[in-house]
Amino acid sequence: MKKVLMVAGQMNVGGLENMVMNFVRYSDRKNIHFDFMLNYEGEQFYFDEIRSFGSNIYVMPRLKPKNMIKYPLALIKFFRQHRGEYDVLHGNLTSVGVFYLPIAKIVGKVKKCAVHAHYTNTEKNHYEKLERLMLFPLRFLADYYFACSDMAGAFCYGKNILKKDNYKLIHNGVDCDKFDYNPRLRAEVRRELDIGEEFVLLNVGRLMEQKNQRLLLNIAAELKKRGMAVKVLIAGIGDLREELEDIIRQKELADCAVLLGLRNDVDRLMQAADAFILTSIFEGLPVAGIEAQAAGLPCIMADTITTELDITGNTCFVPLHDMDAWVGAVLKAMKHERKSTADIIKGKGYDIKTEAGWISDFYKGHGD
Repeated sequence: MKKVLMVAGQMNVGGLENMVMNFVRYSDRKNIHFDFMLNYEGEQFYFDEIRSFGSNIYVMPRLKPKNMIKYPLALIKFFRQHRGEYDVLHGNLTSVGVFYLPIAKIVGKVKKCAVHAHYTNTEKNHYEKLERLMLFPLRFLADYYFACSDMAGAFCYGKNILKKDNYKLIHNGVDCDKFDYNPRLRAEVRRELDIGEEFVLLNVGRLMEQKNQRLLLNIAAELKKRGMAVKVLIAGIGDLREELEDIIRQKELADCAVLLGLRNDVDRLMQAADAFILTSIFEGLPVAGIEAQAAGLPCIMADTITTELDITGNTCFVPLHDMDAWVGAVLKAMKHERKSTADIIKGKGYDIKTEAGWISDFYKGHGD
């Protein structure tokens, strides 16, 4: 039995968290045991499922400028207590890897440490420069370097890493059969959501600055102004919910924009939708965008997102601040003839069963 320590920030619903859970669900859990190291306290969405696997959940203090010592001291204490216990560390937090990677190897005697890049930029805040600075040492600290896209890998580790043997592009795989287009299920879910003939734009993501849902509501207002029968559904929770609710009220969008909150049925929402839209300021390679393509949806993406995301050929990329281009992209999506694309997704290597098979082999073969 190989023991893997999965490092993440939190395990609520989100692109990174969904990807981590998919890898754990579809890995060879008869021969691999997973524990989780997080840095957010409190009960979280996936905790019950994680515990059902027999996994332990450990919470470290969050790294902040005021506790730069507290975080590494907590890591040292943890890895002393679990010295030699883990065969593999799979780190899904990049910048703080400058702390946990060397401590895991030196103090915890973890045999192999891998770090996994999931984003192509950093949030615009007071800590942006510090975070970028902390990314640089990563290229010297891990044994293996994973990334959801080459763009994310280059951003977090430098372009030279893409040529090295210990770099691996790991596709954000999805359950293609679960998301495959189903006309009968589509009709059922649209009835549940009280959707008539409107053209439905679906957005899935945390309500946060990075996801830029303010722009999405501005697009909804412009579409309404032009007399287009469009409904925008936004599935997710986050700090910006109240602000987005205010925008909906101010722009009188209650009839065409709905905040759905936290959902565990995104696959069903994909069936009900007519197109998928992301207005993000930056992304790695968004899992929801792959799920949408697996559901046969045309995708409208901000051009801040890597073109590696276009798997089915039905994805367009739009300049963030060009409203006419966003409207044009919606008009183009309205002409899309929807059909099953599951085989295309599988053929391009984005089936979770294939990707989880590779990661299982990595855990079992590289933990020695």
